[in-house]
Amino acid sequence: MNLGFFREILSRNEEIKVIGKYAEVDGVICNVMGILRDVEGMRLLILLYDEIYRQKVEESELAQLSEYPSRPETNRMMLSRDRIDVNNPFKSVSKVFIGEREFKINGTHYRRLNVQDWEPLLIIAKFLNNGWQPNGIDYQNIDMLFLTSLKIEGEYDSIPELNHNPELWFVTGPSHAVHQVEKPVTLVVGDNPEKLVFQDAETGTEHWVQINRVYLTDIWDDMDKIFSNPKLLEQMTPEQINRARLDFEKKFSEVCPKGMYLPVIEYECEEDISLEFYTKSFLDAKPSNTSSSIGFIYRPDQPTGILGLKLKAAVIQEPVPKDTNIIEAELFQYIETTDSRDFILK
Repeated sequence: MNLGFFREILSRNEEIKVIGKYAEVDGVICNVMGILRDVEGMRLLILLYDEIYRQKVEESELAQLSEYPSRPETNRMMLSRDRIDVNNPFKSVSKVFIGEREFKINGTHYRRLNVQDWEPLLIIAKFLNNGWQPNGIDYQNIDMLFLTSLKIEGEYDSIPELNHNPELWFVTGPSHAVHQVEKPVTLVVGDNPEKLVFQDAETGTEHWVQINRVYLTDIWDDMDKIFSNPKLLEQMTPEQINRARLDFEKKFSEVCPKGMYLPVIEYECEEDISLEFYTKSFLDAKPSNTSSSIGFIYRPDQPTGILGLKLKAAVIQEPVPKDTNIIEAELFQYIETTDSRDFILK
């Protein structure tokens, strides 16, 4: 950090238009600062404060301080910590109406503020100097605030004229939320028509899952079928196919060595949720230093299950031997999909 950094940011050719809307959406304090136009394009900037997020962070930090001697981190701890995130009502905005003007949004980015990260702080300072008045966040710690940036589609030579004190109408798409469960389950390979009831670890809300079957899949055999398909030659040259195969073999060997299999659970549940399973041994193990970025998604052969509902599949991405019959696992999380909705800031 040096004075040249500050000079470069302060000298940028930026245009600012303060909007100054305040509202509480889903328990989150939202301050719409206004529009910023610079070399990167035009963005609508919103400052967020989530009290529930602050409480979770403080509880997590206190729990870590109370651990003495400190325990080695496990995959369970890492996955649980990663789920602590701010509730951002603007993360799936597809377009916004500012007064009578419609703007399409082609990207959303948000970052937690930090006193060592001066760039967003200087942008906020510029809005303050241009008359923006924050509401409900004056005395909150800087590192508990999030700056959300909605990238407005199109090229603009200047910020369009807007009505005084315009109404803001946000149109959003479907969004996803991760909920912790951590319910131990014993999975038996084969047809396994078992119905389980589980709870959201935070709210206690009950849900259910009807397991249809558990089977082991050979991802290497699946890969061979893909690369042996003659139709692939219609899209790629033999050299490209060979390079792709070698690349996949390298990644596969990190996830599931040859001769090992990945468990797949086929299940039915409520329409708007999907499930994630992990083995207990994986959750209690220390995180690996070499983690592959590859993931696997399987679709059931049948569209519906024994209850007549849509059949879904979850892959436990930890290899097991071919002769495995019983898997001690956990229904660790469920992902809830919520429908699109609109909200208005007046």
